[in-house]
Amino acid sequence: MKKAVLSIILAISLQSMNGQMQQAIERIAGEYGLMGLSVVAVCDGKITGEWYTGLRDYDRNLPVDENTKYRIASISKFVMTTAMMKLCDQKRLDLDADAGDYLGFRLRNPNHPEKPVTVRMLLLHTGSLNEGSGYDPFLMATYNNVGNPPSFSELFAPGGKYYTDDMWRKEAPGEYYTYCNANFGLAGTIIERITGQRFEEYIQQTLFIPLGISGSYIAEGVTDINNLAVIYGREDGKWIPGTDDYKGMMSSPRDFSGYVTGTNGAVFSPQGGLRISAAELARIMILHMNKGKYEGKRIISGKSIRLMHRAQFITTPANSDNEGVRAGNRGLSVQILTGSASGSILPEGSHFLGHSGSAYGLVSDFYFDPKKKYGFIFITNGIAGGPEAGSSGSFYNFEEALIRALHENSEMPCK
Repeated sequence: MKKAVLSIILAISLQSMNGQMQQAIERIAGEYGLMGLSVVAVCDGKITGEWYTGLRDYDRNLPVDENTKYRIASISKFVMTTAMMKLCDQKRLDLDADAGDYLGFRLRNPNHPEKPVTVRMLLLHTGSLNEGSGYDPFLMATYNNVGNPPSFSELFAPGGKYYTDDMWRKEAPGEYYTYCNANFGLAGTIIERITGQRFEEYIQQTLFIPLGISGSYIAEGVTDINNLAVIYGREDGKWIPGTDDYKGMMSSPRDFSGYVTGTNGAVFSPQGGLRISAAELARIMILHMNKGKYEGKRIISGKSIRLMHRAQFITTPANSDNEGVRAGNRGLSVQILTGSASGSILPEGSHFLGHSGSAYGLVSDFYFDPKKKYGFIFITNGIAGGPEAGSSGSFYNFEEALIRALHENSEMPCK
């Protein structure tokens, strides 16, 4: 009898906290001018709260809900690397091998031709590759002709059609951190060349199907396209769609049928194209919290998960670009938050890591403490005034408001 009464009291308490948190995110969304917002809290390897507010489609007045998928931008890199580590588990991928040996062309910085660019360096953004002036034309040529895209050799090999001198840094590979999306197009191509599978197929079979995730790295792979959020920016006081404005229908899908596997994995946007809901993304977080297991089933080895989380490049003002609120040491596709965040905005003594995303107006967060096993996911598809840095130095001001609300109105940190 006593246990039943305690269970009822706990259920009522949680219901009250959820209601308070819902009110809090609605207030925060209004205060900071967010178009739509998804918030998920994870404690001890389980989703302990989901809250949604605002619109996924402004023109059609469609609300954000638990089924809303977003193009989550650079958190896609974290997810891709999680699946890529399966190849390390199978001893098919050597992180310290010359990336060019996998790619089938010589990938060397012309300023340091004697030093190989390794796969690990690609995942750490330390390979001295740069997003020079040739990158955008190359990417547009890739997206506009997914059936027959240009090879990455045309971008990074001197003499290539899209090669420009600023595609490489002056520093030697391994010496300097500079964020470069092209690293992950190359990594996606490596996955294809090792497996003989298209990147999207490999991700589905390795990660998404085992986790029950219905997301996709290409919009054409999203079956519930009506639930895909439009990403918005602001111009002259008006909301302007930045991407994914499909109006509930994929009217002109791209034709991938002619694509030759291993040519250019960037056609599947491994660097930023994943469309997924916040709750489904939480399954990736739970997988990491449980050291590579999900619902008792081993997906990725614990060794590979620990390797992703471990700091492998220590950033300083002298060896890294200034990324503002996203500063921190680096694991494999992992940002390790600075110590200043712990005790100021995050719980004292916490050790948060993960990744963020920002593109076309979207801002996304995926951060957790792997030891204390709690974390959060925030996704918004537009901010009226754009994001502004908060006082912690690690988050934007609206993110800090959401973290405080979680502390006050939910089970974070886990009780």
